[in-house]
Amino acid sequence: MLDNEKPDLVSIVTPPEQHFPMTMAALNRRIHTLCEKPFAMNIDEAKQMKAVADDTPVVAMVDFEFRFLPGRAYAEDLLRQNYLGEIRMAHFITQFGWRSKPEDAEWNWWSDASKGGGALGALGSHAADSLWLILGTPRRIFCDLATFVPERSGKPVTSDDSYTLLIEFESGARAVVQMSSAAGINGSHFGIYGSDGELFIPNLMATELRGGKRGDRVTATIPIPEKYRLAPEEQPLRAPFRVLVNRMIHAIDNRLPSPSPNFDDGAKSQIILDAARESARQGTWVEVVRT
Repeated sequence: MLDNEKPDLVSIVTPPEQHFPMTMAALNRRIHTLCEKPFAMNIDEAKQMKAVADDTPVVAMVDFEFRFLPGRAYAEDLLRQNYLGEIRMAHFITQFGWRSKPEDAEWNWWSDASKGGGALGALGSHAADSLWLILGTPRRIFCDLATFVPERSGKPVTSDDSYTLLIEFESGARAVVQMSSAAGINGSHFGIYGSDGELFIPNLMATELRGGKRGDRVTATIPIPEKYRLAPEEQPLRAPFRVLVNRMIHAIDNRLPSPSPNFDDGAKSQIILDAARESARQGTWVEVVRT
């Protein structure tokens, strides 16, 4: 298809096990590439994908569209303005109920760890991207994986549907991430805490932002400026996805380097995922090796 149709851009939305061969096929033909997350099956694949993208005159990005939700985007700007002072703690808690019961979802690749299925890859890749962006390079990780629904469609589930992740960063900051697709009901909150205050996003779509400075002693709603707001759409993640795609198109049209989130960001996320899985296997803290 790539040879016959010669597309300008491909969007890779397959199960994760196909990301590496499809991405490499596109890059080797100098085709602009947008890859879904989780970026790869492991850091070796991620490093190869990044290396080829770095050496090829194409725009290559990863679909971390949550970055462009209103509360997230504004919070990141406030952090760059040192709103919190020294960042010390973060927590990222998300629950979904769409896989709580065996009958909620049939067995497919999502239930198969060998194909890249599971909550850590699907949800944790976004958390890893956000935390590296906000808190910097991780130093060590502890992770516990859980599978609360062990069978679907009469077949065993080998992937995780829930996880708890502890991260210590080189700055000394700590983060707690707990996410599940089998929690019964949907809910999310994301808090960041520093020496001078806090920022708190109380819902998954980040339509609100709360926070406060140390001197105020209270938190309150922080109005999100109009420039960060997105037009409502039937599928709520379509609007931030449009922001990401428009950044990609702008870079392609103007022959610019790949804007963030790019394959470097994808590789960083993969470093955290690999360390988390190794920690779960060992049952202990794992030092993060950035190569």
